[in-house]
Amino acid sequence: MIQGVRGVPNLGWGFNRPSDDLNSSYEAGDPRRQAAILYEGEVLPDGSAIIQENPEILNPRYNQKAWVPAHAGLQDNGPGNIRILRYADILLLAAEAQNETGNSAKALEYLNQVRARARGTNNFILPDITIMDKNELREIIYAERRSELAMEQQRWFDLARWGRIVEVMDPLFEHFDPSKHTLLPIPQTEIDLTGGIIQQNPNY
Repeated sequence: MIQGVRGVPNLGWGFNRPSDDLNSSYEAGDPRRQAAILYEGEVLPDGSAIIQENPEILNPRYNQKAWVPAHAGLQDNGPGNIRILRYADILLLAAEAQNETGNSAKALEYLNQVRARARGTNNFILPDITIMDKNELREIIYAERRSELAMEQQRWFDLARWGRIVEVMDPLFEHFDPSKHTLLPIPQTEIDLTGGIIQQNPNY
């Protein structure tokens, strides 16, 4: 419900929209940008309408992976294919693990499988990666996860796992507070159930 395209005849509230930073992060010609992002003026995937201009939204673009066509009932009961776990996710996790344990050759094999699938028959984009240096390859794998899994609710957990939440988020968001926003608040009902043994996270 909350991720559809705003406006009439489109549906949804438009939260969790692709950022400028994501939009500019893709390699040239990477078709995954178009697969992840819907732009103002673009025809909806089912051809039913054009995304309407909304002057209240800055840098209007939307999550194409969450979009669903009009259907009976509430938007949250729609026909969307919610991605829980994808093969590409597993391949990139394996690539990351292999690189961290010193097996760059195997890491490249897994990484390049993902790039080959994204490339399809267009051999002029997304060339195979050949870099074997562990530190350089780590950054390439991190970037590949962002491109491949964009708008699939993976990014925050990757940044947390890599210890990079503050490094990435602080420059992008004016009101980001590193002492607060790396954790969510604990519901007061849960704190009450423990008789106060569980303490609220900082600054909430």
